[in-house]
Amino acid sequence: MTLERFRDERGLLSRAGEIAERIRSLIDGDSKLLVICHVDADGLSSGAIISAALLRENARFVTRAVGEFEDALRHLRDLPASYIPILVDMGSGYLSELSSLSLSRPIIVLDHHEPMGSAPEGVVQLNPHLHGVNGSEEVSGAGIAYLVAKALNEENILLSPLAVTGALGDLQDRADGRSLHGFNERIVEDAVKAGLLKVEEDLLFYGRSSKPIHIAMASTMNPFIVGISGNEANAYSLLTEIGVKVREDDKWRVLSELSEGEKRQLYNGILKYLASLGLPPSTARELIGKVYELIMEESWTYLRDAREFASLLNACGKTGNEWLGISIAMGSRGVMLEEAQRILEDYRRRLAEAMEYAMRDENRQELKNLLVIDGGSVIDDRLISSVASMMSSMGVQGDKRILVALAQSEDSIKVSARASRKIVERGVDLGKLLAGVAEIVGGRGGGHDVAAGASIPKTRKALFLLELDRAVEEELSKVG
Repeated sequence: MTLERFRDERGLLSRAGEIAERIRSLIDGDSKLLVICHVDADGLSSGAIISAALLRENARFVTRAVGEFEDALRHLRDLPASYIPILVDMGSGYLSELSSLSLSRPIIVLDHHEPMGSAPEGVVQLNPHLHGVNGSEEVSGAGIAYLVAKALNEENILLSPLAVTGALGDLQDRADGRSLHGFNERIVEDAVKAGLLKVEEDLLFYGRSSKPIHIAMASTMNPFIVGISGNEANAYSLLTEIGVKVREDDKWRVLSELSEGEKRQLYNGILKYLASLGLPPSTARELIGKVYELIMEESWTYLRDAREFASLLNACGKTGNEWLGISIAMGSRGVMLEEAQRILEDYRRRLAEAMEYAMRDENRQELKNLLVIDGGSVIDDRLISSVASMMSSMGVQGDKRILVALAQSEDSIKVSARASRKIVERGVDLGKLLAGVAEIVGGRGGGHDVAAGASIPKTRKALFLLELDRAVEEELSKVG
């Protein structure tokens, strides 16, 4: 670690400590707190971490999860004067909107998205980008929430697995071997040292130690394996075709029971299968990486594997059951876990159907710098970010185009965009581009350099795409 990097990380930790002290003073002053988080996996993990930390301190608080920042603004405008808001996994991209609201009371923002502008007076902000740490890939919203929670009370190290879950839900496992890196590694070390997490390399099928192999393959959505994800019959057929035994002594085999030779056989079989469909091998390469196992969770549940835990939280958030996701993340089990697992299974089925629709040639449009997937009103707008992530993981857009997925909601069009690391290295920042182009057409947007989203008026779709294509071209032309 360089001296500069050491100073950056120390500055981030120091700031987390300052904000923890600020929250401590609010709790000691008997203030009432409103925690607002986003509904995706990282957002719900963030909200649960702060909520659990506040609960440990016997604080008075209410937690709300929202899908759009406009919903957060409505909560803030209607908030009784006696409440102090804490925004987690959101806020830094909308500092100007918070300026008028921060005049009457302080607003605490714990976010990892790149800040847009400067924090107005009254906004207390913790953001890794302000300390030289890349919030797009080195620490998630849940990680930022965890730093504050740990500074508030050392016992909150018990929440470290949830911060790992949030980072995986935010797809920050982009280092070699599908592993977490940067500041996330510190959090992984906390969880391992506390005896809460085990890390090993393996095939990344969901349910690797609890589900029959063909069901584990069909349950795997990231990466999405065309014809296999969401289709148990096809997964079973592929295993039979390549000679991997699915049953032994009348008992279904699970992935963890396969020998190393059988795992290589399975991996090579998937490679050949993808080649037969004319698809690049990059999808198969995404199937090998670090497995983050929450060893205190029951092996038969969807919580044992941190990636699957993140999928469960995402499913709850994207189906209007965000309260259930937060409850599970804070420790609820039993009947509530059974319901959450049922929701995840249904969500995966709908996601597989959405992916099938997105894969059709007639729903694609190629611009010079964009590959557009138009889900219209067929793909649920709450699924479109997951569709974008899975399509991007398949590499369908290549290294020279931005993937843009669209879906129509009741009153707007939801946009989710993904960029390859090569395009980002050439100077393209999707979060800034979508924020600027969405504003031009009367919408709002933002996010990270590699992944961002927007909401635009229904009548401005064509203009938005043309302006975004032009903006990308302009950025790329600066570096030749």
